Amino acid sequence: MDLRILGTILNAEARDGSARAFRWLHHGLLVLGLVAVVELTLQSTPIDRRLLVDMALLVTAFFAAEWLLRLLAAPRLATPPGRPAARRRYLLSFLGLVDLVSGWSIPLALLAGLPASEAATLGVLWMLKLTRYVAGFALIGRVLHNERGALLSVLAAFAIVLLLAGTAEYLLERGGQPQTFGSLPAALWWCIVTLTTTGYGDAIPATDLGRVIASLVMILGIAIFALWAGILASGFAAEIRRRDFLRTWALVARVPLFKQLGAQVIAEVARLLRPRRLPAGAPLMRKGEPGDCMYFIVDGEVEVALEPQPVRLGQGAFLGEMALITGEPRSASVLVRRSAQLLALDIADFRALAGQHPELTSAIEAEAARRRAKAPS
Repeated sequence: MDLRILGTILNAEARDGSARAFRWLHHGLLVLGLVAVVELTLQSTPIDRRLLVDMALLVTAFFAAEWLLRLLAAPRLATPPGRPAARRRYLLSFLGLVDLVSGWSIPLALLAGLPASEAATLGVLWMLKLTRYVAGFALIGRVLHNERGALLSVLAAFAIVLLLAGTAEYLLERGGQPQTFGSLPAALWWCIVTLTTTGYGDAIPATDLGRVIASLVMILGIAIFALWAGILASGFAAEIRRRDFLRTWALVARVPLFKQLGAQVIAEVARLLRPRRLPAGAPLMRKGEPGDCMYFIVDGEVEVALEPQPVRLGQGAFLGEMALITGEPRSASVLVRRSAQLLALDIADFRALAGQHPELTSAIEAEAARRRAKAPS
């Protein structure tokens, strides 16, 4: 099989029909296999156990074949394609190891002599294969990587409090409660339960000093987990802003007007533009209303109601700029003819940009004059 075709089929982000069909087959077999694994753990099931084992083995065989095909197509799936040592990188990657375990753990367990019904329980590891297809997992990974320093600092604080408080409770309470605090691991278990504010209630300090320490542990537990939550929340917010900025940058780069203005202007514009998608038939502007923003068309088509003949604008065009430049009301109504992806620039942001970058205003005025000259009279 051509590696390009195979790479397209196995690409988790490809929109090709064959790639979508493969994903449907992949996810369907994943669900089928998990159902079989769960049913095999029941004491009694209406489904024949031999059939359930065969279902699990079928899914295993599919995932084993997928691992082999991904290994073969690794040079095409790498970023960029043809990257050196792509197969070795795939074998050592997290997703490569997930694919390996998904396809070969059950056969290896069977070869080791484990009964088929017990070996099939390793199929729960198939759930890890969803990490390739759920974009949110990649976002979580980037956040954890970006914030690893702060998270490890809080983890170190957690470990210090855990060890010191657990040791103190062990020394204070072991005489009166030998079964509960008679060893350091038992005291550390109590400390973990208290720090996480779980509070099972199976162990309660009896001494006054022990209760004082327990109170401090409770308060520190709340503070530590609040820090973790705050770090993760700010990390997610920053990563989402970065993702949205890159997405808007990609949209801005598709507008011909901005390509000649330089990276600095594009970066500033990308931070200010707001993506907007409108379906066919939706009104974009109405004649006579105040002009509060201008639009850039990324894709789709709009129709400007001009006399004697309407004008249609498509990808790369912009409209609504004259109302921002002159301050006059909209001179024409605009209707979306084909579902359109637009970028909106607010009047306040436009004026701030125009003041800092006169070349932007000049480019918009020149393009507007050129478009008016080409419009039918």
